[in-house]
Amino acid sequence: GIVRPMPGLDAATYQGDFSFIGDPDLFPDFLAQRSKNWGHGNVHACEYFCGDGDMRWTDWDRRYDADWERWEGMENCRTGDTVGMLLNLDDGTLSVYKNNRRLGVMKDGLS
Repeated sequence: GIVRPMPGLDAATYQGDFSFIGDPDLFPDFLAQRSKNWGHGNVHACEYFCGDGDMRWTDWDRRYDADWERWEGMENCRTGDTVGMLLNLDDGTLSVYKNNRRLGVMKDGLS
């Protein structure tokens, strides 16, 4: 997945098993890193689930906003597959690639 840049975040504090999306108790820490470089978009983290290809995203404002969503072109992946993501801020899109093949736009409206 991808997450907004947070250069002031102390990475040592977030060792072990945690998620930028799945732990709402950490959302205030992440939002405190907001800068003017984030633009006006409300998508702060986005992830792809290899099990079935679903996607979820968060704005770190709502307590439980991270429902898995389906998207056109989604596919699962298996051991040995190569998955990549292309963040295009000119178009405001996040595209997913699997084994050098473009699956589609997973999320749009990004800034």
